Amino acid sequence: MESQMEPMEQGVLAHLMALERGGMGQQNQHQSERLEMLKVRALTLRAKRDQLKRQTDAIKILKDKISKDLPLQDDVDAGGFKEMQQSLLTAWRMQLKDLQRAHHLIGGYDLVECKEGKSVCVSFHTAFEGVYLDTYNMELDLTRTVQISRHNIPPSLPLESFAKQNLQKDLKAFLQTLSQNLNALAGRRQQVSLVKELVGSVEVMESNQLFNILVLMCTEQGETPRAVLCTLKYGDLTQCLPTRVLIESEDKTLSESPQWKKNESLLLESPAHTALLTMRRMGSIA
Repeated sequence: MESQMEPMEQGVLAHLMALERGGMGQQNQHQSERLEMLKVRALTLRAKRDQLKRQTDAIKILKDKISKDLPLQDDVDAGGFKEMQQSLLTAWRMQLKDLQRAHHLIGGYDLVECKEGKSVCVSFHTAFEGVYLDTYNMELDLTRTVQISRHNIPPSLPLESFAKQNLQKDLKAFLQTLSQNLNALAGRRQQVSLVKELVGSVEVMESNQLFNILVLMCTEQGETPRAVLCTLKYGDLTQCLPTRVLIESEDKTLSESPQWKKNESLLLESPAHTALLTMRRMGSIA
């Protein structure tokens, strides 16, 4: 009986070993095929990368030459010049279209193409506390590098500095910076108007074109009314709230009193007219 089982066991073991060798062979074949596929994919990606790099380098050369008004050399022939110039204009237009869709929804400014795509007009809308104020306009020339052709931006804003910093390399950042500064300027100016309109007992002693310094004269309410100067300094020109408040009076201890410390916080945390009306309701000023 044992002699009959031994050949059978040997046959089963041999069959299992053969199957195992066959499975390993198939696994190795699959791994080899996958490796070859990955190699081909890597070569394809490298080729695409090199092509994009050549195109990027060529466009950079062209853009530098256009911005510096240098003559074209053999690296960019006349046909290539026209093709790459068109590519640059197309890229700028696509970027402007994206900005137009986004900012039409969130507010701040709108963009409209004009002169058959050779320029774009930007409208900056300013508002404060839900009230629309002034609208400013700017035309950007796209025929060569992006340039400001005309505008009615207030001269108090450093437009040239904003343009030098971002106009060529990051149009979105340039427009956002300008929009923030215009909106904050309109907000600070509107606060001065509201102080004069709503808080008649407070006199605006001093302000400037940027409205980043505002000096107000208040009258302290009490048995002996005293004049108090509140100087608001706006260190961040993209904001409508001051970064520093200075309280001055003949009474040198006034600014350190708990009541006027609270008033100082109000002026730092609220628009000027709102803070002054609150100070009047609390009995701090007449």
